[in-house]
Amino acid sequence: MGVSLDGYIVGPDGRFDWTAPGDEIFRLVTDEVREVGIHLSGRLPYDTMLYWESSTKDPSLDPARREWAAIWNPLPKVVFSGSLPPRWRAGCSWPR
Repeated sequence: MGVSLDGYIVGPDGRFDWTAPGDEIFRLVTDEVREVGIHLSGRLPYDTMLYWESSTKDPSLDPARREWAAIWNPLPKVVFSGSLPPRWRAGCSWPR
């Protein structure tokens, strides 16, 4: 489980790409997410994870990433944001 005090995890340069896991860590995270019943997130991490909603259309996606998308996409998500108006996406809610 990844946790930050402010709900947003970036590197010193303000980018999120430092978190790209190697294959072993990716498998571990995939196995962990299998057991998750709901995902709680801030807006910025959620926006970063939106990639996975359409990732299965990417022909270069390897089997491990396809498996992740198959687990991640149907997972219910709650997104906490003070800067966005509530909106609906399948399986997501935006509490205030």
